[in-house]
Amino acid sequence: MTSTVSRGSVPAVRPSRDGQSQGAWASAGRFLATALSVYSERRRLAALDDRMLKDIGLSRSLAEREVSRDFFDVPRHRIPRR
Repeated sequence: MTSTVSRGSVPAVRPSRDGQSQGAWASAGRFLATALSVYSERRRLAALDDRMLKDIGLSRSLAEREVSRDFFDVPRHRIPRR
């Protein structure tokens, strides 16, 4: 969407013709899907016992730190690009 100046103090918004807003929605959708995937992986990590964590080379404290990260805290390398 592009904005134009209207008579009031709020800019009027009209749909863009070049599809930029559609690309932004698609990008947001990809990010959300990735965030959900990472969230699911963190929940599975939280369910592992100490023996299983040791098998994959993680300590309980490191696993707990990863599990406690915010939903939107997705590692950059996991965020899909076009």
